[in-house]
Amino acid sequence: MAPEENPSPTESTPPPPEAAPPVAESKASVQERLDRALHEAARKLEETAEQFERLGSQGTKASEYSQKVASQLRTGARYLEGAEVDDLLERTRSTVRRHPVASLGIAFGVGFILARLLRR
Repeated sequence: MAPEENPSPTESTPPPPEAAPPVAESKASVQERLDRALHEAARKLEETAEQFERLGSQGTKASEYSQKVASQLRTGARYLEGAEVDDLLERTRSTVRRHPVASLGIAFGVGFILARLLRR
C-alpha cells in the first residue's frame, strides 16, 4: 500500500494569486487615504486659525499672539495642502533618525492636539 500524498493540516498552502490584492493597488489606496487625512488636517488647521483670529480681534497683547498663532496655523495648512505623501514620509524619517528623542516629544504633542481638534 502506497502512502497518500495529502498535505498535513499543519502545512499551509498559499492563497490563490487573485485572492491577494496587488501591492501597487494597496499602496495607492493607502496614499489616497493619507491624502484625504492631510486635506482634513489642513482644513482643521484653517478652522482653528479662524478661531484664533476671532480671539485676536480685541486689540490686546493676547490678541497679537492670537494673530501670530493664526498665521502659523495657516502656514501649516498651506504646507499640508501642497505636500506629497512620499515627500512627507521621507522628510519625517530623516528627521526622526537625526533627532529621535525630540521626535517622540513632538509626536506626543501633535497627537494630543490632533485628538483635541478631531474630537469636535
